[in-house]
Parts: sequence; structure tokens; C-alpha cells
Amino acid sequence: MDDFRNRTAKSMLTLPLVAVVAGVVWLLPDPRSVWLWGGFAIVCALTYTLRELNNRSQLLRIRSRLVSATFLALFAALPDLHSAGMHLLPAVGLLLALCCLFGSYQQYRPEHYTFHAFFFLSIGSLDFPLLLVLSVLFYLAMGIVLHTFTWRSLLAGLFGLIVPYCFYVGYLGWEDRLDDFVQQLTPYLQYRWPDFRRLPLPHVISFGFITVLALLSTLHFVRTSLNDKIRTRVFLYVLIILELVLAGSCVLLPHHYCILMPLYLVVASPLIAHYFALARGGLLMNVWFICWLLGLIALSIYNYGLPTIFGAA
Repeated sequence: MDDFRNRTAKSMLTLPLVAVVAGVVWLLPDPRSVWLWGGFAIVCALTYTLRELNNRSQLLRIRSRLVSATFLALFAALPDLHSAGMHLLPAVGLLLALCCLFGSYQQYRPEHYTFHAFFFLSIGSLDFPLLLVLSVLFYLAMGIVLHTFTWRSLLAGLFGLIVPYCFYVGYLGWEDRLDDFVQQLTPYLQYRWPDFRRLPLPHVISFGFITVLALLSTLHFVRTSLNDKIRTRVFLYVLIILELVLAGSCVLLPHHYCILMPLYLVVASPLIAHYFALARGGLLMNVWFICWLLGLIALSIYNYGLPTIFGAA
């Protein structure tokens, strides 16, 4: 057991094993559902993209697939997110935007990366307009952390945000459906304080579980960040900023749970993987890791329900 956590973090079999288990659990409610198969395919694509982000950005200082395995394992425990749908588009847009944003680091002319980062963020916002708020955080990260903010990158980002909406509004105008665009924005301009007493308990427990784990991971990174390269620290600090904003959004906008949780998992998974892959503690840390695995299994059983898990009527 002493080496279980290290073997899990470093093994090349971890991600394939998680993918097989996640696929089985994913399709338990209805193996013939096209929507579940479609949702699993989309999340597998996100998982692969996270793997590439980890490899290119060196988010972990060891060779590991734990970032993508963590994302897929956490996603598999949340069945309300599994069906294919537009609720996954913002997460796709954010992850692709992060790949481009991190790619701009230390580039002499980062405008190309900046345009695509804001372009993908804008694509995601077509389903969830509040995602555009993250563009402000992107600019702050470019100016304070990444040091890629110039007047050229400012214009490239604005152009990237505008282009998808030009095509979208143009299409709606061609179809004489501009009222649909106004109706889509109206709910986001009329905020009401949520009634927390009526929130689904599985949503509250799932958010709490992931948030506690994300908070522990963030505190661990902040405390031990000097052990990482400057490049890694820069990227993870950007993810921490996004993580805090998205966690607050989940609290203030719980009715958008199915949209916000995939976004939350995209930015929290690298930090959680960093914690479990690199934290020191020997036997105690291994026991702690196993406890969290058991907690994730318990969360999955609770969210799916015993009848679904065990095939009862």
C-alpha cells in the first residue's frame, strides 16, 4: 500500500483503466442511449485534450496521466452531466481556450494564440453568455502572470470574441430570428438570489466533495509552489484564479449546475492531480489517497442510486 499512490500516478495504465470503468458506469442507466454514448465521446475528447495540455504545459513535474484520469473519474461520478448536449459546449470552449492561452507564454508575438484563446471562449459563450466574464480574467492573467499583454494582443482578443457573434447574429438575422438572441440574453440580465433550500441534495454533495478536494489541492500547491518550475507555477496560478471564480459561480448560480460543473472540473482537475501526484507524506498520504478514492466511489453510488448500480427495478 505504501507505493499505491505513486504507482497510480506514474502508471501508463491508470488512464485506460479509468476510461474502461467510467465507460461501464456511464452507460449503466441505458446502454442503448445515443445521448449517453455521445456525452461519453465528448468527455473522452475533453480528457484527451487535458492530457495534451498537461504534456505541453508540463503541469506535473513527473510523467503522469493523472490529470486526465482525475477529470474523467470525477466526471463519471456526476450522472446529471453525462448526456450529450449544449451544456458541454462551454467546457469545450474553455479547455481549448486554455490550451491557446498557455501556448502564448513566452511567445514573441502571441497575437495568434491570443486570438484563438478568445475565439474558443466566445464559442463556448454562445450557449452560456456569462462565460464572457472569463475574458476579463484572461486579460488579467496575460498582464500580470503570463506577461503577454500588449495592444496587439488586446485587439486580437477582442477580435476573437467578436467573430463568433458576428456569424451567429448574422445567421439569426438571415433566418429572421433576432428575437431569439435577445431572449437568450434576457435571463442573464435578471439575477435572482437562489433558494438554497430547494437545491437537489446530490448536486450540493457533489459540489461540496469536489470543492473540498480542490481547496486542499490549491493550498498544497501554494505552500509547495517553489518546488515547481516558473512555467508550471504560472499556469497553475491561472487555473487557481479561474477555479475560485467558477466555485463562486456555482454557489451564486446553482440552477446552471450542468453547465458550471464541467467548467469547474476542467480547471480543478490539474490541481487535484498535482496534489495527489506530488504531495509528500509516505504511508499517511497513501491512506489519505485511498480514502478519497473510496469517497469518490461512495459519491458515485449515491448519485446513481442503488437500484441503478445493482440493476434493481
